[in-house]
Amino acid sequence: MRRPLALAAAAAVALGVLPAVGGLVRGSASVAPRTASSLPGGGPPALYRDEPALPSPHGWPSAFGDAFTRTSGTSRAARGGIWWTDFLYDDHGALGTVMSQPVAGALPARGTYTYPDGPAAHDGADVFRAAVAVDSTSTWWRVDWVTLKDARTPIAAWGIDVDHSTSTGASDWGAGTGVRSPGVDAVLVVSSRGASVVDPKTGARRPVPAGDVSVDPVARSFVVRVPRSTLPVSGVSRVRLVAGLADAGGTAFAPVDASHGALPGQPAVYNVAFRGVAQEPAGNFNFWSDSAQAFALANGDVSSFYLDVPWDALARRVSTPEPVVHGWSNRWYVSSIELGQGVVPDAGSTGGDVRPNFLGRVQPYGVYVPATYDGSRPVPLTWLLHSLVMNHNQYGSLSPKLLQAACEQRGSICATTLGRGPDGWYHDEAELDFLEVWHALGTSYRLDPDRTALSGYSMGGYGTYKLGLEYPQLFASAVALAGPPACGIKLGDQVFTQDFGGRCGTDGDTTPLVGNARWVPWAMMSGVADQLVPVTSVLAQTDQFARLGLRYRLELYAQDHVAWAVVDDYSTAASLMGSAPRVRDPGQVDFAWYPHQVRADLGTGPTSAYWLSGLAARDAHPGALASVRAVSGARPDPAVTPVPTAGVVAGGSPAAGAYRQQTWTLGPAPARTPTLDLDLRNVASLTVDAAAAGFRPGERITVHVVTDGPVTVGVSGHTLTFAAGEYRIAL
Repeated sequence: MRRPLALAAAAAVALGVLPAVGGLVRGSASVAPRTASSLPGGGPPALYRDEPALPSPHGWPSAFGDAFTRTSGTSRAARGGIWWTDFLYDDHGALGTVMSQPVAGALPARGTYTYPDGPAAHDGADVFRAAVAVDSTSTWWRVDWVTLKDARTPIAAWGIDVDHSTSTGASDWGAGTGVRSPGVDAVLVVSSRGASVVDPKTGARRPVPAGDVSVDPVARSFVVRVPRSTLPVSGVSRVRLVAGLADAGGTAFAPVDASHGALPGQPAVYNVAFRGVAQEPAGNFNFWSDSAQAFALANGDVSSFYLDVPWDALARRVSTPEPVVHGWSNRWYVSSIELGQGVVPDAGSTGGDVRPNFLGRVQPYGVYVPATYDGSRPVPLTWLLHSLVMNHNQYGSLSPKLLQAACEQRGSICATTLGRGPDGWYHDEAELDFLEVWHALGTSYRLDPDRTALSGYSMGGYGTYKLGLEYPQLFASAVALAGPPACGIKLGDQVFTQDFGGRCGTDGDTTPLVGNARWVPWAMMSGVADQLVPVTSVLAQTDQFARLGLRYRLELYAQDHVAWAVVDDYSTAASLMGSAPRVRDPGQVDFAWYPHQVRADLGTGPTSAYWLSGLAARDAHPGALASVRAVSGARPDPAVTPVPTAGVVAGGSPAAGAYRQQTWTLGPAPARTPTLDLDLRNVASLTVDAAAAGFRPGERITVHVVTDGPVTVGVSGHTLTFAAGEYRIAL
């Protein structure tokens, strides 16, 4: 897809992608630094763990450092270089012929290229980041790869318009790329076998000395130093970058044949860098941020994608801030785990195997930043968890009206995780991804830790139940949209998980955990004709809320499972997310959990609830439950009278709707007493934070314990051990 250069430049300048005035790389206001209050307390260890540092590649001068942006499709200037971040998992080449289904899930890319079996690992030419830097003697060129299982797999070509003039140089890049852009004076071709500066007019090659080429498999980087005598630069140069698979000699791009998705004559390029956020908007089914790339490569014209490199300004070490992108964008973080490299397909023909598909140490996520956000004050965070077979761009691509209502109009930052795949059901590595994305958001934006709303559609609705009931102390509200209450399809007491296995199969029913929602207002929206989430299962879930005297609202509509997603009209969902802050330290804590969900190796799973911590069970086998009811007389809660009502949803959409709900009428609180009551089932140990529970320093506490087995209780500096039975002790 061709874009006028002026239009492309204007769009990119607005996002801090390209130089704007006087050759300087301009960025918008910088992202506010993390404050200690950006993350709520009381979560699992993974929420607070510092992000690992990526290794700096061998051969890259330490004076330049690493100043890459965290938002895909943006750049900045710093420390003598320009630093670019590309979109992750966008290496799908041209719009050619569809030869296979998506590797994972059901979301097709716009590009149709696939990889041959082998070390490319379905991601072998995926540019992660790129940098261009300059010192007094040389220019430096760096490509970081998402996947580098075998350094012989990828090849990169830099198309350099040295004098920023389309009247000189050539159009065709050569080197087997099959791409063109006007004014190319030199092409720097880089593979693990070496680098050469190619004259695109004559094809003449000037090899770069081997000592000036560095291939670092650990950092997954190619670095090239080019002396200014070999490539003279000054003023402003226009630079482009493409990537593909290397031929046998590593000197040219290997062609992509019809069996791997290319039409005759289409380029051998899988990935084009320097596509700005405005050029790859999330809408119109651009799930993998590759639409502009696919259309451009369809005819080989990559002229719209470039960086203008102001060499003199970089030599003066001009610095621009980390750009802030308002609206929808993709960001990345470094995970605490790496499961391998590349992308692995779902097993079997139907998919849905729960296992992670995107293995690498760097993972993407989607984020919406409202136009009013400037970092001057904390703002709410709203989670929009994605559905089965979808990805982190589901809502950015399909639900602009939901984003306006839930994010823009509420002044809330919204986020969607990839979950390392389309079918993780927010268990294990997918749960870790959720927590690590939350940490990344807390280090990048000023968040109000007391105003986090949790929501999601379909599997994301299940994730709302699962995560919201697992960590109720973290959330102010929860809204499950067409969400099943169990990991799969629930009919009566039977759960059909499509042989998902693992914790999804054994510990995936959230109905036994509903009591954990005592202090979190809950809303559910569902269709009475939903063929994937039977309405009977949603009614049974809300019946449990009603029996326990909890607050909830259920809205039912005359539609099937996909109607909301198709028409993007969640008319009441945003209003149900509320604005009240989370409850931090209630007087009564009801908490049940699946001990088998705790993953000490990942730092995930329920081990705390409000002022209870160190929760451990005696029996942690798959499917076992443990529970605590803890009541502090020192922090008496108001008396609660449940009030059930029902009626028609006013202005219901997309179809006629009805609701039933239960609210609370609050009465007076009883008198304060220095008492602590603990009713424990399958609990081996726990610790009570006496101050958070309302007890004064040195205050004598009467502890009443009922337990069905041996348990150790820590409270006010005392360690109390009990066998099965009922006990009353004064401390």
